[in-house]
Order: sequence, then structure tokens, then C-alpha cells
Amino acid sequence: MSTTIEHDRQNGAADPERYQRTLARGILVFRWVWLAWMTALAVASAEDFTIPALAWASIGAAAAWTAWLTATRHRWTSAVLWFDLGLCLWLVLASALVVPEESVVEGRPFFATGYPLSAPLFWGASRGVSGGLIAGLTLGVAHIATRPINGVPLDGLTAPQFQNMTGAFLNYVVAGIAIGVISRVLVRSAEAVARASDELIKERERAARLAEREKLARHIHDSVLQALAFVHKRGRELATRDQVPPEEVRRLAELAAKQEADLRRLILRDPEEAPTGSASLRELLEDAARSVEGIPVTVSAVGPMWMPRARAEELTAAVRQALENVVQHANASRANVFADQDGDDVVVSVRDDGIGFEYDETALHRAGKAGMLKSMKGRAEELGGRMVVVSAPGSGTEIEFTVPSR
Repeated sequence: MSTTIEHDRQNGAADPERYQRTLARGILVFRWVWLAWMTALAVASAEDFTIPALAWASIGAAAAWTAWLTATRHRWTSAVLWFDLGLCLWLVLASALVVPEESVVEGRPFFATGYPLSAPLFWGASRGVSGGLIAGLTLGVAHIATRPINGVPLDGLTAPQFQNMTGAFLNYVVAGIAIGVISRVLVRSAEAVARASDELIKERERAARLAEREKLARHIHDSVLQALAFVHKRGRELATRDQVPPEEVRRLAELAAKQEADLRRLILRDPEEAPTGSASLRELLEDAARSVEGIPVTVSAVGPMWMPRARAEELTAAVRQALENVVQHANASRANVFADQDGDDVVVSVRDDGIGFEYDETALHRAGKAGMLKSMKGRAEELGGRMVVVSAPGSGTEIEFTVPSR
């Protein structure tokens, strides 16, 4: 069980967009670091500015844009990407407009040195290698253009100045290409993991069906088939006689009728009587899944999983609350319920492919959200078990209940 739970947990993180969002958060941290460094460099280089207002206005625009990206967590629309590239392009060009004409800042970093790198990273993570290359080339060419803009001819650059210029050009291009490759690899890996997880779910469901089929086959073999074999054998013996005792015919007819009734019960999926005071956890979970509206819910369990009725109903109530939370909050397209026996414990996990969240019990208490803590965790603990939540923004959610079976 632990192996399958771990695999499902990994699948919760197998959304390709989740990897892109993770890259976006990393790039956002990069922006803030370079924004702080850009501000510090501007303060240190303030005496070099010929147009201080332009330099500080550019830094202010970068700060406002970074704050907006942080606050909104905006999706990577084309408008956002192009605005970001335009802003970083302006920062590169502005670095040539705020210094004395025909001068080149060398030997130390200038205020617009690092922040513009975030645009090729942004484009590479969102649009792949081609996007990163386009953004990198755009900023690299702009960096080269800053020399002529400032009145410095390219053929008049010293060797160190030419090396610095080409090094900056390559930084932009390589950064965009590298992050594009990383994004493509991560997305393809996520898609592969998602496909593998789907196959695992299908295999688990197939295994559950096969286990039930084998149990059904044993019942048929032990009762119906043996009775039919007896009827066949006895019927052939009676067919050789000149006279057949009516009592023998009646006995065979009653035996055949009894086996017909047994076979009908087996077909209707009632292969065994419930232990006294017990209920099938699988049937209760299936009833709970059918009651959910809005998303498809699949239930996988090996066998009926008999439990004391009160315990099974309490555990099912916790699972039903988890499914209701999925419908109301997760923005998921599906949910899966897995039930298994782990020694003396019953383990039921509810997994969805929704938006996920940061699980913080203290924050849930403060917000007065009692559904998860009382209806779910409280029920599990009252049964002598526990509830474990594995989730993160963008990665779906898995809630695992582990309770003693008796």
C-alpha cells in the first residue's frame, strides 16, 4: 500500500503546468533579488546618471511590475510575456541613456545588468527553447545597440569592452535557451508520469475486478459447477434405465433449481453473507461516490472489505466530506478513491487533480473551516486512526485515512 500511495502522491505532482508554475516562482525570486541589487547599484552609481529621473522611473516601473506579478500570480498570457519583454528591453536601452554620452561603464556592474535576464527566463519557461531564444536575441541585440545609442561606435571598442558586450549578449541567449530546455524536459517528464499514473490506476482497478472475478469463479466451481456435473452424470445414468424413478427426477430438478438460484445471487454480486453487524466498506464508498455531483469519482477496492457498520459509516462520512470539498474548492476534473487493507488497518485515500492548496491546520482553525478538521480528521481520530494531507498549490490533493478495521 505504501508503494502505491507514494506513486499516487507523485502523480499529484505530475501536472505539466505545475512545473511551469514552479519555474515561474523561481524566476519571480530571481526578479526580486535582482530588483534589490539593481536598486543598490543605482544608489551607488547615482553620481554617474545624467538623467536621474529616467533611471529611477525605470527602476520604479520594474518594481511595480514585479509586485504585480507577485500579487496576481498571473498566468503566462501573450500580453504578459510581451509587456515583460518590453519592460526589460527598455531597462537595457535606458542604461545607455542615463550615462554621459560616448561613455561605457566597465569594470563594475551597472544598474540594469541583471534584471532584464528575467525576460528570457520567463519566455523560455513559458514558450520553450524558441521563446527563450527570441527573448534572448532581442535583449542581446538591444545590449549591443546601447553602444551606438550612447555615441560609442562598435569598431571603436577596446578588446575588454568588446568581450563584455559579447558576454552579455551570450548571457541573454544562453539563459533563454537553457530554461527552455529545462521547461521542455520537465513538461515531457510530467506527461510521462501522468500517463504512467493513469496506467497504474487502470491496473489497480483491473486487479480489483480480477480479484472479485476469481472469488466469483471459486464460488461457481465449488457449488454450481460441481452440482451441474453431478446432474449431468446422474442424468446419463438414469437415461440408460428403462424406468426412471420420479423421486430421482425430482431430486435432480430441485438440485438444478437450487444452483440456478445460487448462480443468480452470484451474478447479482452478493457472493457472501455479511458478518453480523458488519457492512461492506466498498459498497458504502461506491454509494458515496454516486452521490457526488459535478465530477466523476471512481472507487477501487479489493473485495467487499467488511467492517463493523458504525466504523464503516463514520469512515465513509469522512470520505464523503473529502469528496464534497473536492467539488466545492478543488476545481478538479476527477477524483479517485482507493481502499485497501494494510494488516489490521484500513487505508482509504481520496485523490484529485485539482488546484491544490497549502495545508495549514492553524490557518484552517483561524478561518473557521471546520469541514476538514472536524468532519474529516476528527472522525478519523475518533476511530483511533489518523488523516494525512498531501497537497500544494497546483499539484492536486491526496487525503489518506488510516483507521483500525475493528
